[in-house]
Order: sequence, then structure tokens, then C-alpha cells
Amino acid sequence: MAERVRRHAELFRHGRSTERTVFFSDAVFAIAMTLLVLDLKVPELPDDADSAAVTAALVSKVPALAGFMLSFVLVGTTWVNHHRRFEAIVRYDSKLQVINLLALFFVAFLPVPTSTLFELAGNTPIPPMLYAATIAGIFLSLNWLWRHAYRAGLMDPRVDEPLYRLALGRTTAVWTVFLVSIPVAVFFPSLAMYLWTATWPLGAVLRRVQWKRFAAAQTKIFQAQDATEAAHRKMAG
Repeated sequence: MAERVRRHAELFRHGRSTERTVFFSDAVFAIAMTLLVLDLKVPELPDDADSAAVTAALVSKVPALAGFMLSFVLVGTTWVNHHRRFEAIVRYDSKLQVINLLALFFVAFLPVPTSTLFELAGNTPIPPMLYAATIAGIFLSLNWLWRHAYRAGLMDPRVDEPLYRLALGRTTAVWTVFLVSIPVAVFFPSLAMYLWTATWPLGAVLRRVQWKRFAAAQTKIFQAQDATEAAHRKMAG
């Protein structure tokens, strides 16, 4: 009876519809990406400003533009991963929602370190450290969400072990590089920021390795399924 009471009390802590979770998440992504552009305002200039003054004003915004472009790409990548993973996640529980909120916390916070990233990074290690920690937090939270969904049975049954691991490894290069850059930034802030460019070549290498592993494992599964179906057809015939 006690177990029955407990299950009844948790009736609404899980369910089969993830639509509201997805809609809310999309809104947070959209707002965060919009806030990123606020630092790109051109300073007010006097009416008699010459071309040199206009050029200087625009050049002064180059660091802000670089920060915006970097963050926009990373948030966009996060949204794509989030969208695709929730195509596979067809149910929810309270833990999944909490982990999703954690990922959204880092997404919503990203405009803060972005605003000072390229303007103050040469003077203090705090901006690149805070930025790298935020990016790592986003992608590690997304991976935690994926792990929990798989282990808790919240996914479409077509997601098997190889496909789960392939999706899990897609963001490895990003969070690894940004985590490694945090201690580097303590002593060499600018070098830590250059280190972030390693995300793309490392990601390309990892994707090739992960794809080969996935293809080999998935081929074995399909071959076993085909053999089983052939045996059933033979028995039925």
C-alpha cells in the first residue's frame, strides 16, 4: 500500500509529452541569442564626426563582434544538439527537467561573460575562465541530460547503444577543449582563447573515429537482426 501511495504522489512528476519542455527551452535559446547582440551598439558620434572618427568607433566594436560571433555559433550548436536529442527523448521525469534547467541556466548566463570576453581578457584571466566554464557547463549538462534519458528509459526504443554513444560523443571536443583552457587561462589568458580554435580540428578527428566505431557496432546489430529474421522465416516456411 505504501508503494501505491508513493506512486500516486509522483503521478505528475513524469509523463509522455515533452512539448512544453522543448517550447520553454527554445524560448530561452532565442532570448539568449538575442541578448548577445546588445553589445554591438555603435557609440554615439557627434553630427560633425569625420570618417576617421566613424572608423575608430567601428573598430572599437570588433572585440564585441568577435565575442558575439563565437557565442552565437556555440549557442546555435547547442540548440541543434538539444533539438535533435529531444526528437529521441519522448518521455520526461523530474530529474530530466532539472538537468534541462541547468543547461538552460548556462545558456541564459552566457551573454554575461561574452560582454567582457575580448575586451578585458588581456588584462585578467577571469573573463576567459568564466566564459570557458560556462561553455563547458552547457555541453556537459546536455550530455548529462542525454545519459539520464537513456538510462531512465525516456527515449524512443529505436535508440540503441551504438546510436546513444554516437550522439553522446558529438560534443566531446567542445567541452574538453574549454575545460582544458580554464587552467591555461590562469597564466596565459590570451593563449587560452587561441586554444579554443582546437575545437574544430579535434571535433573533426573525433567524429571520424566515433563514426567508425558506430558503423562497426551497428553493422553487427543489423546482421544479427537479419539472421534472426531469416531463421524465423525458415521456421515459418
